[in-house]
Amino acid sequence: MTTRRIAVRPVLVVLVMMALAPAASADDQRVEAEKYFRTGERLLDAGEYAAAASSFEDAYEILPLPEIAFSAAQSYRLAYVKDQQPARLKRAVELYRLYLDQVKSGGRVNDATNALLELEPQLQRMEAGGQTIGPMPAARTTGLMITSEVAPATGRIGSDPKLGGELPLVREVAAGKHEVTVEAKGYEPKTITAIAVEGELVPVEVDLVPLPATIELKVEDGARIQVDGRTVGTTPLGAPLRVDAGKHFITVSKRGKRAYARELTVERGETVTVQASLRTTTQRKAARYVLIGSGVLLVGATLSGLGAAGADGDAADIDERRRTGGGITEGELAARRERDDEPEPLHQKRPHTLAPTESGPAVGVTPKDGGASASSRSKTYMSPPAAPTTSAAPPSTHIDVFRSSRWARSSS
Repeated sequence: MTTRRIAVRPVLVVLVMMALAPAASADDQRVEAEKYFRTGERLLDAGEYAAAASSFEDAYEILPLPEIAFSAAQSYRLAYVKDQQPARLKRAVELYRLYLDQVKSGGRVNDATNALLELEPQLQRMEAGGQTIGPMPAARTTGLMITSEVAPATGRIGSDPKLGGELPLVREVAAGKHEVTVEAKGYEPKTITAIAVEGELVPVEVDLVPLPATIELKVEDGARIQVDGRTVGTTPLGAPLRVDAGKHFITVSKRGKRAYARELTVERGETVTVQASLRTTTQRKAARYVLIGSGVLLVGATLSGLGAAGADGDAADIDERRRTGGGITEGELAARRERDDEPEPLHQKRPHTLAPTESGPAVGVTPKDGGASASSRSKTYMSPPAAPTTSAAPPSTHIDVFRSSRWARSSS
């Protein structure tokens, strides 16, 4: 029994691998076909019709979908208008017919039919005139087709200036390895190694990484920094802020200071300097005024006490002399009475007003509204609103041409 189990296991493993192999192969084919299709799409948009047709043909050879055939037909038709090569006209007619054979209604049936109504009479007149129109040449160019989702962008192959230019870039090169560099404003330049294959136009897609924007903050130490509602640190930060391109809400706050807020828009690779000045809050000013007022009251009370003590001392001295029989002179008695009739010195009066404060009535003044407290009448100073909750800008979404109507490209 054990021997049979051991013998059966390898057979099961082989069967599972055979079942999974077609699926894996189909997925690889789809990925490869999509790469050629996307390259053809970008070349078509750039007016490189012959190269676009070649790329669509490669995609169709890997994955023979009628939509890819239609896109190739569109490219051949436009290439014929551009260079008047009869072989392109004939191939366009063949591919339009192929599409109509497989798609009976909907899709791009009307476009394919109208194209044939225009092209077939031209092809028939050429053939009726004795012109021999052969198939598209089997010989293929050896080269690279450089594309990127970023536009505009430039690329170069190696160090030869003749092998550089705007993307999409199609250049003939020798078979083998080549260094390909792509650059675009606001993105990090990227260099990759591409391999050219003899007799093929190899598509090379280069994805670029966007450069972050930089925000330099000039603010006093100890302030808390928030970007889009998220705390990033307390000053000094040690390095400028790096953020994605787009809108951002910057908030700078510190205890006892009015918060600073600003919304700004930054571009990829841009550096922006923000000067944030923090002012003392009104509450801190009021506290300072109250402290000064308290000090004035304390000084007044001290001077008043000293004056009273002096007067009491004089009175006690006179009274003592009366009781002991020493007596007082008329001059001393007149001076005493004159001093008693003098108005109360300013420093002994109860203060009625001091420096006004922003948080209520002046210190020492009773409100006239029935005793409302200073705190109930204080002004309200609102800090800038909290940073709005914003979701991160959605990343650039690539449209899967194999799941969209862009399978079939229009020439319009």
